[in-house]
Amino acid sequence: MFRNLTTRINTIGVRYTHNNAAKPVPPPRGQITDVQTFLKTIGRNCESFADKFETWEQLFTTPSRVMKNDMGIDTKSRKYILSWIERYRKGVQPYSIALPKK
Repeated sequence: MFRNLTTRINTIGVRYTHNNAAKPVPPPRGQITDVQTFLKTIGRNCESFADKFETWEQLFTTPSRVMKNDMGIDTKSRKYILSWIERYRKGVQPYSIALPKK
């Protein structure tokens, strides 16, 4: 059993589950026509980062690390923007989610 498992790992590789395929960039739809509108619609002052994204494609293809190191977007905003990018890809129309009161 252990020998078969070892052989299988060696033939397919340890990182075989990682998929580096590019995710599709959805077209703007409905009220959302550009980066500025998208970031303003999701709220939490994300529209202040609109100047950091030149195009719609750049918004949907920029990885978290680049947003952090090169664009200087803070962690909470970055995670919020990335979560809305994924929701938008799945067809959810953006809306603002207020931060919970302490």
